[in-house]
Amino acid sequence: MKNNILFLMFLVAGNALVTGQVGILTSNPQGSLHIDGAKDNPATGTPTAIQQVNDVIITPEGSVGVGTIAPDSSSSVEVRTTNKGFLPPRMTNAQRDAIALPATGLMIYSTTSKCLQTNIGTPAAPSWGCVAVQGSVGAPVVQVNSYTPNTAAGSAASEICLGSICVRHNGAAIEGSILLRSNTGASIPSSSIAGFQVATSGINMGDTEIVTLTTSYTQFYRGGASGGEFINYQVCTGTGENYRIFLTMVAPVLNPGAGNGMYLLNLEKIR
Repeated sequence: MKNNILFLMFLVAGNALVTGQVGILTSNPQGSLHIDGAKDNPATGTPTAIQQVNDVIITPEGSVGVGTIAPDSSSSVEVRTTNKGFLPPRMTNAQRDAIALPATGLMIYSTTSKCLQTNIGTPAAPSWGCVAVQGSVGAPVVQVNSYTPNTAAGSAASEICLGSICVRHNGAAIEGSILLRSNTGASIPSSSIAGFQVATSGINMGDTEIVTLTTSYTQFYRGGASGGEFINYQVCTGTGENYRIFLTMVAPVLNPGAGNGMYLLNLEKIR
């Protein structure tokens, strides 16, 4: 067995010296490092698409291909398959929050929230939210959300940011409202914020304001969401972006006192 391993190492080293390429389970490497998982590639020529399904390659440019020997030049990693998926790290929200200085854009699957999440904050101040893309290619809808207590302490924890705005609820025990700020580092003038409340009494109320969104939070439309009620907001920024915001108290409807209720806050970017 030892002799076989030494012989294999000798062959790999010899091939690398001659061609500058290393092949594992193949004598016909197509890149700097090429692994033929099923050992079904031809001795010469280019493997077929079917033969590439079980291959892994590193190109001279440093790109990695899984299931392909020719990863797209614009990608660092390309996984090509028609019968498997990409499986990100799976963890609870508590485990996620224990990640030290998570990079902006870091992605995980939350087993607590049962959704794909990404950090849209900074490593020092992470902001995690569920992410989904809906609608047609020409008009995508991207959304993030939070599910937090209806307490003053919970208002800061409810913050979600998307595109050029950040939003959170005010943490009131009842009659919750939203607070908005600019997420661009500068003020956004001529922005429209329209709120429309559906109340348990059946009375609908609305309010529209034209304002400048600053980098500090401002509360809008006190018309509030208490137990069993909700408010829809439409935000049109002065830079031409459009957002929808949904705020409701979802539990418990019958006893929404401080610390008893939970606000669901959803932010969608339409374009």
